[in-house]
Amino acid sequence: MKLSTAQIGVLVGCLALLLLLLVGGKTAPNTKKGQETGTEANPETFVSEEILLAEARNELDSTQLAWFTTLDQQKAEATDVLQEAEVLKLISRTWIENKNYLLSAYYARKVAELLQTPEAWSIAGTTYDYAYRSGKNNAEKKLAARQAIAALEEAIALEPDTLQHAINEALMYVELSTVDASVMPMKGIMMLRDLDEKYKNNVLINMTLGRMSATRTKDMAKAKPRFEKVISIAEKEYVPLPTLAEAYYYLIECYKSENQQVEALKLYDQVIKLTEDDERIHSSFVIGKQDYLQKQNK
Repeated sequence: MKLSTAQIGVLVGCLALLLLLLVGGKTAPNTKKGQETGTEANPETFVSEEILLAEARNELDSTQLAWFTTLDQQKAEATDVLQEAEVLKLISRTWIENKNYLLSAYYARKVAELLQTPEAWSIAGTTYDYAYRSGKNNAEKKLAARQAIAALEEAIALEPDTLQHAINEALMYVELSTVDASVMPMKGIMMLRDLDEKYKNNVLINMTLGRMSATRTKDMAKAKPRFEKVISIAEKEYVPLPTLAEAYYYLIECYKSENQQVEALKLYDQVIKLTEDDERIHSSFVIGKQDYLQKQNK
């Protein structure tokens, strides 16, 4: 069909208007090359265990790669679940030897998926915790913390009466909140407080909350009653010596922070006597008391 001159003029005008809307209708911000704005600034790199596994295997030398290939073959030839789980455990340990806790945890989780025992899920959660602490970047830490929580939830479902699983889960939420803005900072703390309400005068919970106050928030006044309670509980029931000695150590530090020299020295004398049968713990408190006295006499 042949267009008239008028029709061609209208068509050209429409094309020009469309081009103006596409290119100039919304003026883009004047940014330098490589500069990002808004929510696109510093986007977090996506990571997955499968991606990290492929990258890590590419960095192996020929001897290491041959060993992993052998283990992969043993896994493929396993005749039952238990045999396959043993090979996966060996792969997990091998990644630990290579200082890669995230991949070690990845295979520990595969063991748990096969065995479906609370112990296996707890080990997976603990290994992911190590991976979180050794994470190279925020993305890896977030991945490790979330996988740790998922593993611990499985352990809790299978063994709900084991308090340590619930404590570990709450602590991982505390850690996750430091690398994931979508997690409220108080979530893990509130979980621990709920446990404290449910299990009155529990040594594990009081030690956990006491450590957090002493080491994370440096609130020795809040930590002090927690360790006092542990020592009080030990007067009525059995508390493992390392745990009790740790409670004394932190309580001594609480008194030091208050410049309560007399009370701190009393506690030193108590724990030195208490630990006479454990040379390693005993000597550490003897040395600690001597150092404290020297500093006070300067």
